[in-house]
Amino acid sequence: MTKCPPEAAGRPRSAFTLIELLIVIAVISLLMAVLVPTLAIAKERARRITCRNNIHSFLIGIHTYASENDYALPSGLSDHGDDEHTPVLARATIDMLTEQIGNDRVMVCPWLRNQFEGPVGWDYGNYGYLFIGYNYLGGHEGTPWPQLGLAEETWKSPQFVTDRSNVPLVTELNTWTSYSGHQMSFAPHGKRGPVDDFMKSTTGGMTSKEIGAVGGNNGFWDGSADWKDIEDMKIYRSSRGYGPSGCFSYW
Repeated sequence: MTKCPPEAAGRPRSAFTLIELLIVIAVISLLMAVLVPTLAIAKERARRITCRNNIHSFLIGIHTYASENDYALPSGLSDHGDDEHTPVLARATIDMLTEQIGNDRVMVCPWLRNQFEGPVGWDYGNYGYLFIGYNYLGGHEGTPWPQLGLAEETWKSPQFVTDRSNVPLVTELNTWTSYSGHQMSFAPHGKRGPVDDFMKSTTGGMTSKEIGAVGGNNGFWDGSADWKDIEDMKIYRSSRGYGPSGCFSYW
């Protein structure tokens, strides 16, 4: 029978020492500290690209409609007539745009959709659909709406594709309202992803910036869409009525 060499018989089994274990843990922690923020940045960059592409497709649908309707943009009215809100569109307008684009997915922010019911948005009673993820700024009546409350600027709603203007047609939903019983705040892009607080008392209708918004994409009449940091945005009225407690947005 073969016997182990004398020197091997008493050799201790190899194992990590406490110091080696601490070094391994420290290295793993360091790698995690480096990789996690990098992955978060990459994920947020992908979100921004997805939203920008959706806006491009949505703008194509608007132009397709305009080319068949004497260059007029789709109406921004709600089903409640001149009680207008830029994130709310009449059902007929939603149906028409869905037909022009071929599907409703580009009209819905993929990061906020889970908070709502329905195929293309939240059914806003006799007003129409809450246009999830976007403000539609074309075809609104009576603009510029009087500047009041938190509004820092006024805007004039484009009515025709031929209205050359630096006013965007579509903006992401950096929007909030403090209206009693309807307090809500949205921020599609925060430092760690989307921030939405639909109908929750925790925000009390705080601004998108206050709940962590870092910016959003704006889409223009010529089909272009560009990212804009929240620090470079202004506050605009996003509803025609309700005074200082109405709807406001950054774009």
